[in-house]
Amino acid sequence: MNVVQIYEDAMTSPETSGRRHRKRSQTLDHLAGTAARLFEAHGFEAVTMERIAAEADVAKGTLYNHFPTKEAVLAHWIHMELAKDLGHLAGVIGPQTRFADGITHILAASADWCERHRDYLPPYLRFRFLEIGTAPNVESDSARDMTSAFRWLILNSQQAGEMRTDLSAEHLALMFHHLYLSALLRWLDIPGLKLGKEFASVVQLFVEGAASAPVKISKPRK
Repeated sequence: MNVVQIYEDAMTSPETSGRRHRKRSQTLDHLAGTAARLFEAHGFEAVTMERIAAEADVAKGTLYNHFPTKEAVLAHWIHMELAKDLGHLAGVIGPQTRFADGITHILAASADWCERHRDYLPPYLRFRFLEIGTAPNVESDSARDMTSAFRWLILNSQQAGEMRTDLSAEHLALMFHHLYLSALLRWLDIPGLKLGKEFASVVQLFVEGAASAPVKISKPRK
C-alpha cells in the first residue's frame, strides 16, 4: 500500500461505500469541476451559486443540498486537485517512504499548485478555519485533506525509529498540518516570500521537534 491508497482509503468508510456513495461522489466532483471552470474563466468572486447550478444543469436546491456555500464548492475542487497530485507522486512515494523524503515531493507539488492558484487560497482557508469545531460530515470533502498523507509518512518514520512515538501519528500529522497552513498564511500575507522556502522552514522545525531522541532544553540562567 502506498500514500495514494492511504489517502483514498481516508475518503471511504463502510457506511459510505457502495453504489449510492459513488454516485454522490460523482455528483460532487461534477459540480466542483463545473465551478472550477467558471472560476478560471470569470474569477472566483464573480461566479454565483446560481451560475454554477445552471452551468452544471442541476436545480439550485440540488447544488445547495451538496454544498452550502461557494467556498465549500471551491474546497471540494481543491481537494480533488490534491488527490490528483498525490496520484502523480505514486511512483516516487512507496510503501517504505519516510517523512523527510516523502514530504519533499508532496510540498513541492503543493507549492507549484498554490503559486498557480494563489487567488483561490484566501477564500479556501477562510472556509477551512470556519469548519473548526463543527460536527464532522462523512460525506464532506474534508476527508480528502492532506493530513492522511502526512500521517502515513509519519507512521513509517515512527516504525523506523526516526520519530518520537509518545505522540500518535494522527496527533503529529495534525500538528504538521497546522504548520503547513501557517506557511501558506505567511506566504499570502507577506509579499515577496517564496512558498518553497516557507515549506522548507516548517519541515525543518517539525522534523527536529519530532525526532526520536528528545532534545534537552537548557534552563534559563537566573
